[in-house]
Amino acid sequence: MTSLRQKLLKAADLPLFQKISAFLDGTIYPAVYAALMLVCSLFGLEFFCYALTTAIVVYVCLFAKDTRAILPPAVLVVYSMSWKHTSQPPYRSDFLNGTAFLVVVAVLGTCILAAMILRVFLFREKGSLFRFPSMGAGLALLCLSFLTNGVFSSEFVSKDILLGFLIAFSFGALFFFFSATLKRNFNYGLYFAYILFLASAVIFLQVVKLLVFGHTTAEGHLSVFDADGSINKDLMIAGWGMSNNVGGMLAMFLPAQLYLAAKVRRGYLFYLFAFLQLGAVCATLSRSSLLFGGAMLLAGAILLSVVKTPYRKFFRIFNLAVLVCGVIFCAVFWDKIVRIFSVIFERGFSDSQRFEIWKNGLLNFLKDPPFGVGFYAPFYVDINIENWFFPDMYHNIFVQILASCGLFGIFAYAYHLSQVLNLAIRKVTAERIFFLAVFLMLSGTSLLDNHLFHVFPALVYSVVLCLWERDARKDLTLQKTLLAHDKNFPFCLFSTRKL
Repeated sequence: MTSLRQKLLKAADLPLFQKISAFLDGTIYPAVYAALMLVCSLFGLEFFCYALTTAIVVYVCLFAKDTRAILPPAVLVVYSMSWKHTSQPPYRSDFLNGTAFLVVVAVLGTCILAAMILRVFLFREKGSLFRFPSMGAGLALLCLSFLTNGVFSSEFVSKDILLGFLIAFSFGALFFFFSATLKRNFNYGLYFAYILFLASAVIFLQVVKLLVFGHTTAEGHLSVFDADGSINKDLMIAGWGMSNNVGGMLAMFLPAQLYLAAKVRRGYLFYLFAFLQLGAVCATLSRSSLLFGGAMLLAGAILLSVVKTPYRKFFRIFNLAVLVCGVIFCAVFWDKIVRIFSVIFERGFSDSQRFEIWKNGLLNFLKDPPFGVGFYAPFYVDINIENWFFPDMYHNIFVQILASCGLFGIFAYAYHLSQVLNLAIRKVTAERIFFLAVFLMLSGTSLLDNHLFHVFPALVYSVVLCLWERDARKDLTLQKTLLAHDKNFPFCLFSTRKL
């Protein structure tokens, strides 16, 4: 192992590798990667995307001094999935079930996993994963409860083993990997917010594409608008998710724009984008995402109007203008608003059978309280919840854990939340408020939906906990950041120097 490490370190000093590492450590790389993911989603280039991502991860694990270059793929790679290859109507492609896709994902995934394990063993940063205030112990216990879902239940099936492992992996793998490999002298708050901004921009452009161009299928063009001008919720899908998934991810990433608005040069541009982002959430007709996203934007608007920042005056004037324009717009165009969002108004703000689902989840828990009935236990009610790869879920993180993982699961989750509380009461900084806000959005939207039990939101959850925990161990008073000094970034948007 020592000899292999020395050879890799020597190879990393080669001029070509130094140039590659410098690019991957810069601020242009995440933007280029995000642009490639958008292009892949438009033209069905998933295999190219997965091969490129694998090459980046393997290179970083073997030759880079820091592993932060893996953060952009961890957040962004899912958005490369194209419409033409989605299994959802109106496309109904069998691409994801094809042998080629399964083989490619298995081979590339194995390469990524092997490289990450090798990195941990060869180049692990000093420090324990489980020392206070680290959340390693609580997260490990939570992952263990996922692995033991429904283990003694009569409802237990072999698929519970695979899904339990997948969920445990998505919650814990990146937390422990980055905890062991990220450098400890870098402010990851701005970098992570930058990545979430790029992810938001990719999703936003995908929503704009739907609204402007609709769907292009083998049968021809299909608009997402019905004849009366209202949006068809069932057609507001991306290649990687349906309308609730799209709206949920947009809502979860809103804190990034608010944080950047307060921290960087020309922050008002990110503030303006936050309102456009909430507008995109509205277009998905995802009521729970609109509820939590609206609450987050309102809280951010109030906070930025109070906290001293270079653009506080702009924030105040803009907020007042939005309020006045909003009232006038609603008064003048109320009929059109009702027609466009007819899905929301027709369905109202009812529970959409969630109370029945939650009730059935509690009944399933009572069948086998210690470890639950597993993830694949049927609802036994006449409710059809359309999922792409996952079984029917309970649309609430507490009910889901209680029903699927029992008392052991809910105890593990409670212990995990107690460790999160330990972080929340640390010294307040802008970075820690940002991490807390992302955590709250991920958890809040999962009170009315299944987001955290789908792989990629859980990966973001894992990463934000890791970065938040690391930030809580040190003061970031006069620390300089990569984004503050990268002169290559277009228009110097991310300069943190005083205006």
